[in-house]
Amino acid sequence: MNFREENGKKSTRILIDISPLIDVVFILLLFFAVSTTFKEEVGLPLTLPSSKVKTTKIKQKNVTIYITKDGAYYIGKRYIKDNELLGEIKKELAVSEKKEVVIKADRKANYERVYKAMDASRQAGAKGLMVAGSAK
Repeated sequence: MNFREENGKKSTRILIDISPLIDVVFILLLFFAVSTTFKEEVGLPLTLPSSKVKTTKIKQKNVTIYITKDGAYYIGKRYIKDNELLGEIKKELAVSEKKEVVIKADRKANYERVYKAMDASRQAGAKGLMVAGSAK
């Protein structure tokens, strides 16, 4: 189909070369295909026997202490009494990877309770101490 301009002259055809675009898309496709990791568990489908011995704790990166507004301490979902706080933090630090403690306290929690958790963490041998907050 030939298009003519108003004065009757034949218009020139404009060709857009998309081969460089195809090359870039192909390179991006290769990059994403190579950099993607696929988790594939290799092994035989086995039914393992059960044991009556407790399983070992999975290593966590750090220990998180929660302090509620009424001043109760929790490590994970486990309630911790005041006099057991130091011992429980030591136990958790023994199985953590980074040996760091994160304290997450309710905004209405008593400052003294937060300070006690910080002090117990240092006594337990924590290499790092963080107090978490929420961004608004």
